[in-house]
Amino acid sequence: MKFRFKINKYYLLIHALGQADLPFPEWVNLQNRLWEKFPKSFYLLTFHSEIAFIDREPLKGLNDTCQEAKRLIQEALKSKEFQRLYQESKDYLSLVKKQWAKNQEKALSILEYLSGLKLPKRNITILITYPKLYRSFALSDYNIISLGYAEDWKNSSTVYLCHEIMHLLTKNTKIMHALIKLMTDNELRIRLNKKGKYFIFQKPLQKKDHPLYDYFGQIWQLEKKIYPYWKEYLKDKKGRNIITLEKEIKRKIKEKP
Repeated sequence: MKFRFKINKYYLLIHALGQADLPFPEWVNLQNRLWEKFPKSFYLLTFHSEIAFIDREPLKGLNDTCQEAKRLIQEALKSKEFQRLYQESKDYLSLVKKQWAKNQEKALSILEYLSGLKLPKRNITILITYPKLYRSFALSDYNIISLGYAEDWKNSSTVYLCHEIMHLLTKNTKIMHALIKLMTDNELRIRLNKKGKYFIFQKPLQKKDHPLYDYFGQIWQLEKKIYPYWKEYLKDKKGRNIITLEKEIKRKIKEKP
């Protein structure tokens, strides 16, 4: 696997504008200015795309909104708030690259062992976003990982990157997500750091008013439920991998009353 780390200013901006969490308190000043000056395109760029079609002439309205969106982006990129966002994201990029260079060989070896999968030769682009937003995801069709997690504990950026690598290689189901968290957020973390315990969850996501609280709450409960199957798998991995384990767990959970 080859990894290319970069920051896309446009993606960084829109990603930060569309989150309920603020990267830092002053960010709301930019959001308010852009909302007041470019209301339609602000909605469009923050995932409320239906606003563009409210006009009596929908296609004209969409075109006008897109033109306005260009002006919004141009203005936002020049703002002091974005300049701070960009600089702090660059600092995070440097941290991630340095940490990954140190840990890559060991982390991928552990990942291959724990998953039971042969890691494919792929060129993967890592789009770095603002770390304190706690948002990451993988786009398998494009070999892209978006990574933005604060370094809350030793080697956490390496662990979260490996988490997303596993999403590139597997189907997006709740059981698989829970298995990936057991494998990377827990077992890989402990092996890399040579200490630790299971079930250390990201504190920002534990707040009940967080928009992802319900989803991750379900995943955390599922982790605990399938933990015994995971530990049994680690003791006897012969002829098995994380994909076959997911199938076994689905069958066993379904069989239980």
